[in-house]
Amino acid sequence: MPAERFCLLVALDLSEYAEIVLEHAIDQAARHDDVDLHVVTIPRRNADIADVKRQLAELVGPALETLRGRPWRAHLHVRAGHPANEIASLAADIRAQLIVVGRFGLHRGRLGSVATKVIAAAPCPTLVVGLVDQSPDSDPQCEACVAIRAATDGEAWFCAAHSSPDRELPVTTFVASTSFTDGGLMW
Repeated sequence: MPAERFCLLVALDLSEYAEIVLEHAIDQAARHDDVDLHVVTIPRRNADIADVKRQLAELVGPALETLRGRPWRAHLHVRAGHPANEIASLAADIRAQLIVVGRFGLHRGRLGSVATKVIAAAPCPTLVVGLVDQSPDSDPQCEACVAIRAATDGEAWFCAAHSSPDRELPVTTFVASTSFTDGGLMW
């Protein structure tokens, strides 16, 4: 019986960040031998559909050229409607095993973001791609607490100034790492 093709759906909004989302999707797909890659965009109402199709093809084409010679299939979709609903619906239609979607800009974390709604409606796991926030923490961590965590591999979390008997500690079910010297798991 032939191996099942990995079906991945990547949602692109054709913004300046779309290439980053596509790059993450290609990285996920590259982990599999046979891939059905579906790329969808949902343009704004009254958009010139021919122009949207051209933009999508121009964005995705160069990425697909890097995959030449691999047994991948690519499908481009332009859909109309509410983006989160259309993404989740297409994922269900194609039986996607993974959705890749971006979340950028000032709306991050807002309940109304497309990515948040896709996660809620998705029929499969969803990878949300965003930029790492380089701004300083509004509440910086205690340097002594950070040092204790590093020194104890997470067994202790707080320095003496922040420890108390009634303080709840984060629960870790297990921690495992691979040792390349003996090939086994270290607990």
